[in-house]
Amino acid sequence: MERIDLQHMPWADGEALTYLVSWSAFEAAQGTFVAHNIGGHWEFKLSLASRGLVDRFYPFTATFWSIMAGSSWRSVEYGEYRFEPGRTIKERTRIDYGLHQGTREIWSAGKTKTFPIAEEAVDDLGSMLYHVRMGPWKPGDRRLLHVYESSSEKEALAECQARESRAFGAWPAQPLLRILVLPGKGTHHRGRLMLWLTDDARHLPLHADLDFRYGTFSIDLIKADKTLPIAH
Repeated sequence: MERIDLQHMPWADGEALTYLVSWSAFEAAQGTFVAHNIGGHWEFKLSLASRGLVDRFYPFTATFWSIMAGSSWRSVEYGEYRFEPGRTIKERTRIDYGLHQGTREIWSAGKTKTFPIAEEAVDDLGSMLYHVRMGPWKPGDRRLLHVYESSSEKEALAECQARESRAFGAWPAQPLLRILVLPGKGTHHRGRLMLWLTDDARHLPLHADLDFRYGTFSIDLIKADKTLPIAH
């Protein structure tokens, strides 16, 4: 199990990162990630809403939250409120590592499902991005991430492909780490996520390209509040 030092993380308590999601030349959505240290554990929240043409033809809003354990890096709760045309999703998943079991409470449908958890520590879709930001990276490094989603445990493989200098949006050219994340065992989805992180202690995700069943989306950091200084 991966132990963590809550006093030395790549992000600060209250860090807020706002991203613009684009599909081809069109704005699709905007979302803000916020990290909080609450009572000795980390909680991550994402507020997401449609933009542009998507908001006109398929408006949606969503809030996702993720709660980590205290001194070890493992998710203990993940939930979402999502509102789309003709569909509302309200649910929460909790992990009991003593029983090696996840319990998914689908409040919007009045159902509860349980599923096995084989690993001693797993991520959820909310904590995975923060996990990638943790620890050192150099080209060739790989990490196998165990992630639970939709009542099952899945795998994702993250690999640092290169160090390179690039500019994205309003961010000037600077040293970046290029990280490729691919789906692994347990998922039938095809696609990939390519991330560019600042090559400093903060590992700020400046840009991402996401390929999945709905197409290719570009994700750009447009605002960063309460980030740590570059050297900390």
